[in-house]
Amino acid sequence: MTHTIHVQRTAVVTGATRGFGATAARRLAGDGLAVGVIDPDEADCADTVEAITSVGGAALSVAADVAEGMDRASVRRFGLSFEQFRRGAEQSIPVGRVGLPDDIAQTASFLASPGAGLVSGQVVYVAGGQAN
Repeated sequence: MTHTIHVQRTAVVTGATRGFGATAARRLAGDGLAVGVIDPDEADCADTVEAITSVGGAALSVAADVAEGMDRASVRRFGLSFEQFRRGAEQSIPVGRVGLPDDIAQTASFLASPGAGLVSGQVVYVAGGQAN
């Protein structure tokens, strides 16, 4: 007797209500993964979950506060405007631009794909060549 086991690949995406996170969540769902959409306010997850499920993807919302990102309020704590921070970042990044949500989504998509089957225990910097 042969048994077939179906395993649904799953991604958990924090900050998935907008920007980088939402783009990555939609991309991973488009690649066939079920997506856990994580944000401190579960109600804020609704748009991303709807965008995924409305095209046949699987997603659920989860309320969790995992970290504060580099947003405008965070940048102000350094005494800079967001525009000053962005210009400084663009000048220090070898590719000459800051990352876009799709840059992160493309990388996450590859790492979750069968093509990355031998990638294990690595830190992948999506930083435009900027040294860390």
